[in-house]
Amino acid sequence: MAVINMSKNQKINMTKEDGTAVRNFFIGVNWDQNRYAGESDIDFDIHGFLTQSDRKVAYPQDIVNYNTYNQSDYPWVEFSGDNRTGEDSSGIVFDGKHYDEYFIVHADQFPADRTEFSVCLTIFRAVQRLQNFGMVNNAIMTICDYDNPSGDKYEYDLSENEKFEDLNAVEMGRLYKYGNGFKFQALGSGYVGGMTELFKNFGLDIDEGRD
Repeated sequence: MAVINMSKNQKINMTKEDGTAVRNFFIGVNWDQNRYAGESDIDFDIHGFLTQSDRKVAYPQDIVNYNTYNQSDYPWVEFSGDNRTGEDSSGIVFDGKHYDEYFIVHADQFPADRTEFSVCLTIFRAVQRLQNFGMVNNAIMTICDYDNPSGDKYEYDLSENEKFEDLNAVEMGRLYKYGNGFKFQALGSGYVGGMTELFKNFGLDIDEGRD
């Protein structure tokens, strides 16, 4: 099948070839650090925010990331864990391609009292380390049917955002309930100010601290 490039705000029905709903979603992110990155490694982190229509979350139960994840508390999602450098020694090889960090979302176990799962990307302590997305290449998010990886894959290239190089946090997209299944919408909403500014969008006030 095909790799389909998504554009900002595009929505797709997450269905199989026979029209039935996808039950398990693979959402992977990969990136390459470039020569302008400076002395510190670029530590990308994916975050999942579990929300209702008001897009507000409670901490920590509505957030899936390196700081909150415990498999027993989140049976509906699998998380790769933290890849601090983007090196291929961490992450996963899925259908022949390496992904630095990823989620596998199980629709049948998705919380009944929540309607969407927003997938975001940040650079850890970006403000303190003076880092932004201009210091990486090939930052791409992929979503597909986990049970049929040879089917269509949808990719969203974050560099399509004309302001991408100045950003250090971005809401890549949201997986949301639609009928008996789910849709995915590519968003590309960017932030300058790292995790702190991103988390404000979900009703939280955090302090990343200092190196």
